[in-house]
Amino acid sequence: MTWNHLPTELHLAVARFLPPQDTRALSRTSRSSYTLLLPRIFSDVSISSRSALQSFVMHVPARYGALIRRLSVCTKPGERALVQEVDCTEHLVAILATCSYLRSLSLSLAASLNASAITPVFATLTAVQKFEIGCWGQEETAPVSERIAVSLAASLPSLTHLTMSRITRSALHVDNCFPPGVPLVLNDHDVPSHPILGEELCIPSLLKLPTLKSLDLRDVWIDCDENMRVQGKLAQLECVSISGSMYRDGEVESKACLAWLRACGPVLRSFKTGIPLGESQPSTRPGKEWMAMEDDSITSPLPILTHLNVDAERVALDDLLPMLNVLTACEIKRITIVNAAMCAAQDAFTRECASDEFEDWQDAIEQFLTSNEWDSLKSIEFNFGQGAQRVWSF
Repeated sequence: MTWNHLPTELHLAVARFLPPQDTRALSRTSRSSYTLLLPRIFSDVSISSRSALQSFVMHVPARYGALIRRLSVCTKPGERALVQEVDCTEHLVAILATCSYLRSLSLSLAASLNASAITPVFATLTAVQKFEIGCWGQEETAPVSERIAVSLAASLPSLTHLTMSRITRSALHVDNCFPPGVPLVLNDHDVPSHPILGEELCIPSLLKLPTLKSLDLRDVWIDCDENMRVQGKLAQLECVSISGSMYRDGEVESKACLAWLRACGPVLRSFKTGIPLGESQPSTRPGKEWMAMEDDSITSPLPILTHLNVDAERVALDDLLPMLNVLTACEIKRITIVNAAMCAAQDAFTRECASDEFEDWQDAIEQFLTSNEWDSLKSIEFNFGQGAQRVWSF
């Protein structure tokens, strides 16, 4: 029996095991195969550059947009591009306007977008649950403003998982006491007011999004949030990850991270951080408290956490015990400590370094276990790569 005589169910079953390039090759064998495999070919679309985005808009029929479930777009310029920063809003709007069943969207932007033009389209993406937005270029020269990123996220009516990478804070939401060298966006005052958040399009306002369950802030400067307070109904956040920023001021960033942890609300269960959390005195630094509580003297308690994930690439060994002492009230059940870079390394030198660090970290954890009073703790998982792993169960 030939391929063309097999039932449709078998064709689809075979296609499920094929990588994307082989699926495309199979679709070219006949008109019937192309028609059958078209939904699978366009279910997951990745556009890798500005020129590829333009080509997709020009040559792919708009009706195929309804087949896209996952869309990833990077607007980086070509190697020989004469102009590095080009507004790609028009092309993005053209694609997104056709993606009526889109569930996951990822944007890596080499230049900012026209918020007035693209925000209305985001409001029509009613099926999108996962959204990632980040800056592809340098924050100093081609930043993506927090006001645009927050406005887009808040416009997605079904958003549950949000990731922001290297999003630059707006001068409209930051006081004048920020350290020199921290990039800020100065020309984003024209981002229109949002129906839910109004003019408060700062990153802490994300805590007001009613459907949001998971928030991941990667390489985002949060020092300006050390005095943040949240007013009104909060999102039911279950998982939060804050990696820290290269522009960090250690003590201020620690205070800001704890302010975020307190503000996330009692539903939070999982917290991942690359910021050393240490004991410190309340800040007296002035700041713009965009979401001030009615009684600023009230400090929200730390939430009860099921899982704490420590990024050992960013948190030094000397900071581990002070960090755990600060989080004692969280009644954590499981702690995971991972160094992803060492886990991925294959060269002998890095593996030897991982082995040495593993011994030091293991000793620190043993010291913590002999002196801690964490009755809630059930396990500690430690992973620095092959040969440098251990699990403590209680």
